[in-house]
Amino acid sequence: MWWTMAQIIKDFDILDINVGIFNYRNLKRIDWIFTGLVLLLAFIGLAVLFSASRGASSVTPYYAKQAGFFFAGILLALLIMCIDSRFLVSIAPVLYVGAVVILVAVILFAKPVKGGQRWLPIGPLHLQPSEQTKLIVVYALAWYLSLIKERVRSLPFFLLTFAIVGVPGMLILKQPSLGTALALAPVPIVMLWVAGCKWWHLLLVVLAGMALAPVAYHKLEPYQRQRLLSFVDPEADPKGTGWQIRQSKITIGSGGFSGKGFRQGTQTMLNYLPEHHTDFIFSLLAEEHGFIGALVVLGLYLTFLLRGLKLALKASEMTNALLAAGCVTILAFHVFVNVAITLGLMPVTGIPLPFLSYGGSFYMTTMMCVGTLLHVPVRKQLFD
Repeated sequence: MWWTMAQIIKDFDILDINVGIFNYRNLKRIDWIFTGLVLLLAFIGLAVLFSASRGASSVTPYYAKQAGFFFAGILLALLIMCIDSRFLVSIAPVLYVGAVVILVAVILFAKPVKGGQRWLPIGPLHLQPSEQTKLIVVYALAWYLSLIKERVRSLPFFLLTFAIVGVPGMLILKQPSLGTALALAPVPIVMLWVAGCKWWHLLLVVLAGMALAPVAYHKLEPYQRQRLLSFVDPEADPKGTGWQIRQSKITIGSGGFSGKGFRQGTQTMLNYLPEHHTDFIFSLLAEEHGFIGALVVLGLYLTFLLRGLKLALKASEMTNALLAAGCVTILAFHVFVNVAITLGLMPVTGIPLPFLSYGGSFYMTTMMCVGTLLHVPVRKQLFD
């Protein structure tokens, strides 16, 4: 049974907040350590894209466009930080339904790009709604889990969580966008754990997923299955589906310990490595700055994610803890999987790297996650 908006607002006591739904004074309570890490990673991303822009056919360089995405993302993050999270959670069901409708529209009306229907043209812009759906799912789960509370330990309520994620997940997979759909997979598991579900319920889900893996494999598109086969044996089709992963390993290895130098990468400059400004941006970083540079960036990501987890642990309310856990899970999944793909440890699935990979849709999602995480300590300070 769907709750009315008035009842939802009453449940979350939004009208009882002294500072109102929007409070610009939240900006005074910003976590500067977390913000500094975001700015540092964003700067590194712009520098790497400056290098990746060499020889690009685009009229506007990648780094210039990414700078625009960055400044727009900052405004979006600060806006989310100033809005009471309970209000955003209360309207999550509406956002969820809207996201599902838009995903259906993408499948029906969007023009295929690179073999998939992923981009929705709106005037001069091309949007990728599946990216923003990730965060909407986090808010929807926070709404649902906060609503059912201890009933999360009941199997029917527990399983309904996966149904909430499964509907947009299947629509995204239908586009097809396997990487984006996979990014949703760990979100309900982590958020259910934070909500206090039974551990053996999660174990059953993991075992069921492993048992269904062969069935899921046969449901994949032919090119997706070929990617998996190329991961197992890249030499089977070295100039076809195995080309990217082979060139990625060569590119990373050629950087050695200290790298070839800024804008001195040859593998990427000569375009031996496709998509080196998006999904394989980490390979470019490793080629030019070597093992040392790659290790520094990975250290920054680890610090960034640990800081996000610390904010989640310090949350004064379960709803904010759930939001923070969901956002950290999305970002951690992207970092881990993207780097693993470039190293040849996982199949190529098209997962961008936060702050570094070129692209507006995912950058906006990343910055909205940042805004959500920045709001968590604000809520704690308001009630301490």
